[in-house]
Amino acid sequence: MSKATFLRLLSYVRPYLRTVQLNLLFTLLATISQLLGPKFIQIGIDRYLTNFSSAQAAFHGILVVSLIYLGNLLFGWFLSAAQVKSAIAVGQGAMNDLRLAVFEHIQRLSLNYFDKTHQGRIISRADTDIDSLDRVLTWGANQLLASALTLVGVVVLMLRYDWRLCLAVSVVIPPLAMATGLFHKYGMKAYRELRVQTSRITGAMAENIAGVRVAQAFAREEENLLRFQHIQGVYFDRFLVVARIFHTYLPFVGLVSGLGTAIILGYGGSLVMQREITVGGFAAFILYLGMFFGPIQTMGDLYNAVLSAAASAERIFQLLDTKPQISDRPDATALAPVRGHIIFDHVYLRYDTTPQETWILKDICFEAKPGETVALVGATGSGKTSVISLLARFYEPQQGLITMDGIDIQSSTLESLHKQIGLVTQDNFLFTGTVMENIRFGRTDATDDEVIEAAKTLGAHDIIQRFEKAYDTPVAERGSNFSAGERQLLCFVRAMVARPRILILDEATSAVDPHTEAVIQRALEKLFERRTSFVIAHRLSTVRNAHQILVLQRGEIIERGTHDELLARGGHYAKLYEEFVRH
Repeated sequence: MSKATFLRLLSYVRPYLRTVQLNLLFTLLATISQLLGPKFIQIGIDRYLTNFSSAQAAFHGILVVSLIYLGNLLFGWFLSAAQVKSAIAVGQGAMNDLRLAVFEHIQRLSLNYFDKTHQGRIISRADTDIDSLDRVLTWGANQLLASALTLVGVVVLMLRYDWRLCLAVSVVIPPLAMATGLFHKYGMKAYRELRVQTSRITGAMAENIAGVRVAQAFAREEENLLRFQHIQGVYFDRFLVVARIFHTYLPFVGLVSGLGTAIILGYGGSLVMQREITVGGFAAFILYLGMFFGPIQTMGDLYNAVLSAAASAERIFQLLDTKPQISDRPDATALAPVRGHIIFDHVYLRYDTTPQETWILKDICFEAKPGETVALVGATGSGKTSVISLLARFYEPQQGLITMDGIDIQSSTLESLHKQIGLVTQDNFLFTGTVMENIRFGRTDATDDEVIEAAKTLGAHDIIQRFEKAYDTPVAERGSNFSAGERQLLCFVRAMVARPRILILDEATSAVDPHTEAVIQRALEKLFERRTSFVIAHRLSTVRNAHQILVLQRGEIIERGTHDELLARGGHYAKLYEEFVRH
């Protein structure tokens, strides 16, 4: 893990510094308690089992030592319990903060990021990658401290018992250090590749779940399964590489540990036979030797977790370092409530900023006065949605100027601009929650009476009342317990309750039947009177009453005027309308 990545992770632990300090204190005391155990055993053996004057005194001494040993165990258990509790508080707190930071950042990213990045990969960074930090953030500090203290303490204590035994066991250190170096070199690379493939699996799963109806409709189940099996196969291969590296290293540490123990049993046993060390001292040394290799295995396992966490942290911070293409300028000011006077002045747009990219919009010029309704008409891909995306600052033009009441919208804060705009799209997206919560989504302080009045105005009240819990009806994922038309009606009510000064309808009536559309059109006439409105619709019947109709083709406005004016000209709009009437 690089120093920069480590320091950034550490910044999420810093708010819990006091708890970390308390945790490390518990770890220190628990480690000391653990190190005392073999010493009590040595005392019991040397004083009361191999060298005693009377059986009664030996029994009494062993009983006292046993009680002290038990008390030390109970004290260590209490410290370990406190250590676990504080470690979880730190680790989960830091992970929650990081998850919130990722979620907040994702919400602020510009749409071009979501256009280019697979949904599953974003989810993987916000979920799987953060979960992989659990071991390091929760247990890393206390395990590292406990292992380091145990190693230092064990080495000091073993040297006090017999330096010759320490020298004998030191022959296993060089191969252990070499194995650790190789583990770091190949393990980090393998974990990076595994994390990339994990994202691909999550992405493929998310895509197939979202498109399951289409897959079933086109009988694509087998083909999709084969594609997923291929991705899963690559993941399996990557996982095997990681497993081979990890499960070669740890058994090697165990082998080295066994080798060290064998050396000590042979050499130390001879020293006992020569009465150069006591039986109790030899037993304590063997126990300390086991404690010596235990932390090495723990640190090897922890190092394995650090490699995995490093790969995940790099990907998380890569996401957090992604700058929104659209953001507030340093001198941006809040936009006051507007009247809705919109001007597009020679606006050009392309989504890819490279000069070779084709212009999506070219020289767009029009004016929408307060209270007017502007309709955007044209074939798919003509640039209609791009126009309203610029108005909402989902994207920004490379050339030209867009003003709202004479103010350049790029000089305003995004939040204040978006509060002026109500958007209803053909996607009719509903969030998990109740019907009432969804309708209040754009204005959480709206009263129940305001919500009900808006629902009545748009003809949605009777539909909502048909449900047993009415406005408290839970909305299933993506609103699946409502029909497409019902979801669209709720989206209209949501927009009305938000009280926007600018209303944008992007194919907003495409999911409703003609009868419902007629009801909505009558209700929207009142809404349009007080707002500047932009309407995109393939059903030309919905744009007949617009004050101005803009006909787009290949990113350019080729005709403009009212419905009657455009029909009289007999141009592109007239042909579109004739085709619409025939069908």
